[in-house]
Amino acid sequence: MNSLAELLVKYHDEIRKYFFVGYVQWDGLIARIERQERTSSHHFDDEQIWTFLVGCGYAIAGEQAVAVLTKTLTGSNQREPTNPKIWFEVLPIPPRKKEGETHLDLALGTIARREGTGSGIKLDDVEAPWICFCEMKWYSDISASVTYDVHRNQLARVIENALCFQGAGKYADRVYVTLVTPSIFRHATLKSRLYQYKFEEYDTNRSYLIDDLKACVLEKNDRPSWSYPSDLLQRVTNLSLRWMTYDELFENLPDSTIAIALKNFWRQHGNYQGRISIA
Repeated sequence: MNSLAELLVKYHDEIRKYFFVGYVQWDGLIARIERQERTSSHHFDDEQIWTFLVGCGYAIAGEQAVAVLTKTLTGSNQREPTNPKIWFEVLPIPPRKKEGETHLDLALGTIARREGTGSGIKLDDVEAPWICFCEMKWYSDISASVTYDVHRNQLARVIENALCFQGAGKYADRVYVTLVTPSIFRHATLKSRLYQYKFEEYDTNRSYLIDDLKACVLEKNDRPSWSYPSDLLQRVTNLSLRWMTYDELFENLPDSTIAIALKNFWRQHGNYQGRISIA
C-alpha cells in the first residue's frame, strides 16, 4: 500500500489543477510528510502541513469539491470563480508601508495571480467578486505585534488585507475571513489563545475591529494601481467572520484516490490533546 507521501507525488498533476502552491516548495512539504509517516508520534503540530493536506484533499476531487470547501469556509454558496482554485501560501499586496507581505495560509475566491510575481495574488476582474482569506492555527497563537507596531495583532492584519484586497481598481463585494483551528480551541470554555479573545471581540462588535485598525501606527500603503480604501468603515459592512475546525475539514473530505490515506494520517498523527477521533 502506498504511503500518503507517495500518493501525493503520484497524483501531483491532478491535485495541482485546482491547487495553487505559492512560495513554499512542494518537494519540501512531501519530505516533511514522509518524515512524519516514519514516526509513531501521534502529536504532529505542523500547521502548514495540515493546511497543505486539506488543500490537497479537496483539490484532487475537482471543481465541485472546491465549491464544497468554499461553502464550508464561508457558510454559503458562492458564485464559481473563472479559475476555481484553492490558493495556498500566497501573498497579497500589504495595506501598510513597512509591513511585509502577509503570507496567507489559504485563500479562495475570485483571485488571480499578480503579474511578475511567483506567489503574489490580486482580485480577479469579474462581476460581483468575493474572497475568503483563512488564518490557520494548530497549537500556535496569532502574533501579538509586528516589527513597527507593537499593538497590531495578526488577525486584524489578515482582516485588513482582505478588506483592502483589490484588482483593476475595485474591491471584493463580499469578504470572508475564516479562522481554522483544532476543535479543542473552538469550543473551549477556558481561553488560552489571544485569537479566541480577538475573534469574539471582532465578531460581536465590529467597533473593536475598527478601533484596532485605526490604532495602527503604520502609514497606509499607496502604490501605482493600488490604493487604500477611502471608505474602510463601509468596507467592514461587507465582512463576514467565520471560525471552522480542522476536524470538520478532515471529517468531511470528499471521496478521492487519496481520501483514505489522508484520513488515516489524520487519525494517526492528529491526536492533539482532547481530540475526538474520527468514527
